[in-house]
Amino acid sequence: MKFLLAIYKYNPFGGLQRDTLRLIRELTGRGHEAVVFATAWDGPQPPAGTKLELVPASKLRSNHANMAKFADAFRRRLGQRDFDVSVAMSRIPGADFYFAADVCMKTYWSNLHSAFALRFNPRYATYLKLEHAVVAPPSRTRIACIAQAQMRDYAAAYGTEPDRMFLLPPGMDPACRRLPEPEAEAIRAEIRKANGAASEDTVILLVSNSIYNKGTDRAITAIGALPDERKNNIRLWLVGKLPDNEIRKILDDAGLAEQAVLFGQTDGVRDHMLGADLFLHPARNESAGSALIEALAAGLPVLTTDICGFAPFVQNATGTVLESPFEQDELVKTLSDMLPRLDELKRQTLAYAEKEDFCSRARVFADILEKR
Repeated sequence: MKFLLAIYKYNPFGGLQRDTLRLIRELTGRGHEAVVFATAWDGPQPPAGTKLELVPASKLRSNHANMAKFADAFRRRLGQRDFDVSVAMSRIPGADFYFAADVCMKTYWSNLHSAFALRFNPRYATYLKLEHAVVAPPSRTRIACIAQAQMRDYAAAYGTEPDRMFLLPPGMDPACRRLPEPEAEAIRAEIRKANGAASEDTVILLVSNSIYNKGTDRAITAIGALPDERKNNIRLWLVGKLPDNEIRKILDDAGLAEQAVLFGQTDGVRDHMLGADLFLHPARNESAGSALIEALAAGLPVLTTDICGFAPFVQNATGTVLESPFEQDELVKTLSDMLPRLDELKRQTLAYAEKEDFCSRARVFADILEKR
């Protein structure tokens, strides 16, 4: 079979992009052909059996204008009908399937912006128009959701029919599972030593490419608010592409500048998870949160918010999920309560991860696409 996949832009670090590559590998591994329609592919070439069709975005246009142009180009590409099944990995109308990697924009933005802004701001209006065209009737695009909350929000916001939506399991890279001992402990000791973390230190890990959406500011502020006897032996590791001046100011304000290590964007997060003692992710906007699953699989306890699509996995593992509406004081209290219990929480996390399937998303999705 021949599959046409559309993604606005590929880079090797985003969660959506990693899902796209895993799906391509699953399809081509079954002997199918994959055609990827995108504005750019930044990273290693896709596997054999994949063809790239690139329509570069203009540097003279805004992101939302480029997205609208890309959607128009994809509609024209669909008209060629030289494929069996089409899949939109980005929010683009017209495909047989849409992989919903993000929250429902209409639901999320309505809580942040006025109706006037959503209607007349070109950026908001463009993205909402695209979302509406994908998920609202009379569209017949089937929607692959990665969290129950998406299905609920689409139905409430657009009247999306239940029979057009289906839920996929998590799609973590199997390589993120905790390595057997003593290999895991050796990696832990090595990365801690390399980054100045003593055996008695508590390493808290943040993985984020957005200070606001991922709640990075909330996390740093909460650590800074801990009593000195709890805070002084904490080492803070930040992985991800963040504005350097802004994140350093937040660290300075919290009194944590000397206790933090900024790693930048990297594909070696598994080793950081093995070296850490707690994964802190008090997100404001997170449709799923693949890093939550990766942390659990590595045996790393997690503290997160119920806004994350994968928060139920954390709740089942250790019950350490903050309920909405978010309260900063509650984050500080829960964090403080967890720190003396990290060994116990690690045992619970490992026991839970051993019985859960965190890796089958690409396989299940490919099964569904083949049946189509």
